[in-house]
Amino acid sequence: MTAGSWAVVFGCATLVAVGTAVLAWRRRRRTPAATALAATMTGVAAWSAADALVYTLGTETVHRLYPPVLLASVGLVVVGTWVLARTVADPSWRPARRTALLLAVEPLILVVAAALPATRDLVMADLSAADGARESRVTFGPLFLAHTAYSYVLVAVAYTHLVRCFRRVTGVLRRQVAVLLGSAVLSTVGNVVSVGSQLDGAGSDLTPLFFLLTGLVDCWAIFRGGLLRLVPVARDQVVDTVPDAVLVVDPAGLLIDVNPAADRMLHELRPELEGELVGRPLHDVAGPRAVGVLLSTERRDGHRVAEVRPGVWLDVRDSAVSDPRGRPLGRILVVRDVSEQQERQAAVERLNRQLAEQVEVIERLRAELAEEAVRDPLTGLHNRRHLDRALGAGLAARPRTGELSVLVVDVDHFKRVNDRLGHAAGDAVLTAVAGTLAGAVREGDTAARLGGEEFVLVLPGAGREQALARAERIRRTVAATPHDVDGGPVTVTVSIGVAVCPADGASAATLLEAADRALYTAKATGRDRVVAAGPAAFVPAPASPADGGAQLVPGG
Repeated sequence: MTAGSWAVVFGCATLVAVGTAVLAWRRRRRTPAATALAATMTGVAAWSAADALVYTLGTETVHRLYPPVLLASVGLVVVGTWVLARTVADPSWRPARRTALLLAVEPLILVVAAALPATRDLVMADLSAADGARESRVTFGPLFLAHTAYSYVLVAVAYTHLVRCFRRVTGVLRRQVAVLLGSAVLSTVGNVVSVGSQLDGAGSDLTPLFFLLTGLVDCWAIFRGGLLRLVPVARDQVVDTVPDAVLVVDPAGLLIDVNPAADRMLHELRPELEGELVGRPLHDVAGPRAVGVLLSTERRDGHRVAEVRPGVWLDVRDSAVSDPRGRPLGRILVVRDVSEQQERQAAVERLNRQLAEQVEVIERLRAELAEEAVRDPLTGLHNRRHLDRALGAGLAARPRTGELSVLVVDVDHFKRVNDRLGHAAGDAVLTAVAGTLAGAVREGDTAARLGGEEFVLVLPGAGREQALARAERIRRTVAATPHDVDGGPVTVTVSIGVAVCPADGASAATLLEAADRALYTAKATGRDRVVAAGPAAFVPAPASPADGGAQLVPGG
């Protein structure tokens, strides 16, 4: 080939290398591997440009500047390749300052040696470009050969990192590492062949042309293969070791990466799955039922919990992944099997329900015991303790409810019933009278047994006329009701004393005392009657005391 042809070829290599460097540089914020790739391709571009100038111009100045530019470019390529390999193998790795200085020492020494006239020949001598009559020639000095050996060692170390990473990772990252390995090996083999062919001083350095192929492979990988699009951060140290299943899905719904936990989970859910999971639709891998259940489950606090199979509960969290311009790159799904937690939660809920039922029973029993504590065991009416509370509450509420009446009821000649028919008959009579009193009270009223054959009714909101009318109905009902006891049917009567607050008393004690005086008057004037306490004139009693009636007690 002529010098002009070589200049065109190396110029093309320069353009491809620059384009690849720019593409990689634009992706530097996604992964540090992009920065290393950009640096490597920049070195390739400078190397190719230097060769193009040698074949284009071939002046003494170009020949003098070529060695230091070449050594700087080669150093940048070698160091960039090593950093790229380390970064891809461990995305969390960053070169320390000491490491960066050590990597820069050897290339700087060679560049200085190639630039100084005193040491130039130790690097490269007799450089001449090809023309129509002869091939290009160059003599490599001992420093250049030492530099070449050092570069091969550093590149070999880089390849070792990539090979270890390739054997360790899976999915998208494995394919990316394979692309980087293939393209790097291509350029390295070309460099070895080219340097070997120039050991006699004749021939052209074709290494940039091999890097031209490397640049084309990397361009294809970036545009078509998604190189550097998604590189997990410290994937082998984080994603592959976490117990949760991690799945990466692209915008089209294809599964592009899974960690070992996800692989195990998917095969446990669907034992019939065979082959590689990556590259298949998530709908096919997870199963339509699981996907349908998850999509129909309401999202709460950024995640969904659903029973995808009887007894199998999954907690799924998903996060969108976008590039710096906001374009969607896919989703990351983090899935955790929470079947045991759900079972424990269900057990706790069952225990809570049982506890709530037991508490309800206890509260009911407590209420029954509390009610029994204020009830008379024989008649079922309230006792004196409850009467005091009810009367106090009624008096406190009286400004809102109006008047309040108290009826004191006593069974006439009850001792005769006990003496003649026995205590069992007497108890039956008291229970029957208590039933009549209980049937006579309204909501808010209170019927209580004071003791023996004496009862009290508290009627909030009832005035004197109402109280007298209700007392008279009670008296008539009791007198007209026979009671079947051992020894034959028996009929009893009651005497009732009525007192009204505030006319007859403003306190519980004075009100009960007024009603009790009225009861005493009813007893003294013939029994089987209703007497109301009060300062009004005496109301005449019926002609026959046996007919009963109601009257006022003079003097209250």
